[in-house]
Amino acid sequence: MNILHEDISNNILRLGDLYYGPTSDKPLRIIGFDNAEVFYDAQWSDESWTFSGNFKRKGFFYRMPAKIFIKHYNKIGTLPLSSEELAAFRPDLPMRILRTKNLNWNDFLVNDQDKFLDYIHESLDGDSQNQIIKSNKIVLVPLGRKGGLKKGVSISADNSFYFTPTEIIWKAKEIQESQNDEKSHGIGIYRLGFEKGIPSYKIGEYTNEYISTLGID
Repeated sequence: MNILHEDISNNILRLGDLYYGPTSDKPLRIIGFDNAEVFYDAQWSDESWTFSGNFKRKGFFYRMPAKIFIKHYNKIGTLPLSSEELAAFRPDLPMRILRTKNLNWNDFLVNDQDKFLDYIHESLDGDSQNQIIKSNKIVLVPLGRKGGLKKGVSISADNSFYFTPTEIIWKAKEIQESQNDEKSHGIGIYRLGFEKGIPSYKIGEYTNEYISTLGID
């Protein structure tokens, strides 16, 4: 793949853009972003990349607040993502969904799946009720009692195409509560990276280390 160099005069982020900055003398490459965060790959001294080419392993994406990335890093070119990289990195998937203070792991008022649908819809705002993950499989990684990540669990979408909000929360509830019996402070599902080619997400609280400094309430 050829690197396309160009001069830019704006701060528009694009997939595949290469940047230099204060943390490395090798380029960083954007592999996902939204208005809050940037996910990036990092090149090594042998010109290999941390995530690209290692699609069958487990990888937690490097990340940085978008405002900090734009302020401190300078674009030096573009290396477009290949079809294989797009399939592995899935930059089309949401970085964080189903964040609410109205629900807490280990504190759901219903345990019957048939009653769970109404209960969840009453607890989520309108935007959250429309959030889905367009993948037939994802890995959910629970949070341990001391804050560390436990072993991820692969789950499949009931409709074989995408995960609905209720399905995500129900399955995350079962996984999280099997590993940690403490009541959480809200809930949230946060993109981590991938495991063996499957998108991975952290089962978290309303805020976590990735967004707590970004002013998102």
